[in-house]
Amino acid sequence: MPKFEVDIPHTLTPDEARKRIDRATAKIESSYGATCRWTEDHQLTVSRKGFDAVVSIEEERVHINVNLAFLLSPMATAIKTGLTRELSSLLKTPVDDATDPTATPV
Repeated sequence: MPKFEVDIPHTLTPDEARKRIDRATAKIESSYGATCRWTEDHQLTVSRKGFDAVVSIEEERVHINVNLAFLLSPMATAIKTGLTRELSSLLKTPVDDATDPTATPV
């Protein structure tokens, strides 16, 4: 079973990172047929046929250990790229308009 790891840096608190990831679990379950389950306060398991991942939320990064079935191994690069893109977007800190000098007033 091919394995790989993904690290996504973030500047959120672990609790805020968990909240954001938790809001995305319904989409993961419905779009990909996966089962998401929090096994610890800051650890999520994601499973489906041919794919198992453990998502660990740390102080400055989200670390993901992925195991792929042999038949999915040709898709490993695409899966890694997709995970990185989606989680980076999810964990991005929004700009506070009150402190952003380039923000346009409403």
